[in-house]
Amino acid sequence: MVVSLFAGILLGVLGALLSYGPEPLYGVYSPYAYILLIVIVGRSAAGFGWALLAGVLAAFGPLVSLLTVSILHVEDQFRGLGGSGTVMNLMFVTLALFGVLAYFTRRDDLWGDLAGGVLAGLVAVVGMASTLPGRPEYVPAFWPWNVAIVGVLMLGLVLSLRRGWGWIRSGAIALVIASANFLAAGF
Repeated sequence: MVVSLFAGILLGVLGALLSYGPEPLYGVYSPYAYILLIVIVGRSAAGFGWALLAGVLAAFGPLVSLLTVSILHVEDQFRGLGGSGTVMNLMFVTLALFGVLAYFTRRDDLWGDLAGGVLAGLVAVVGMASTLPGRPEYVPAFWPWNVAIVGVLMLGLVLSLRRGWGWIRSGAIALVIASANFLAAGF
């Protein structure tokens, strides 16, 4: 538990430092590094409660680091946190949910396929937010690479979390969620 918190803090410090570097590099790092950490701790948890706790602690670590940096640099308040407290809270809840979904992917039934598909689909939704102008996470001049990164990440999640024919069902669910978000965004 403590390891997931400290790993989250270290990833958050690195993310805060990268936020002052080139925007495409920061766009690749955030939120994907945090998501990867949370999926790992959620998937390796011993039970539902532990997955929830580990996911919350792993999501809380980067939040603490980014808030600390925003206090030290008042002119860039909430840089990397979505720009407002509401977006920050939504990001925290979403990241904690990823840990629980990753835990449920351990099941060998349709519920595990559903959890894997929803997890991969939500990762795609988070990734697509970087491509939409006007969104807090928008990264200029990042268009073709973000789509490729989101696609590879979605495929990698589905293939690594599901075995047998379950990856097809999970992939279909992820594709439906990503497509619905893409259409709702007005593309």
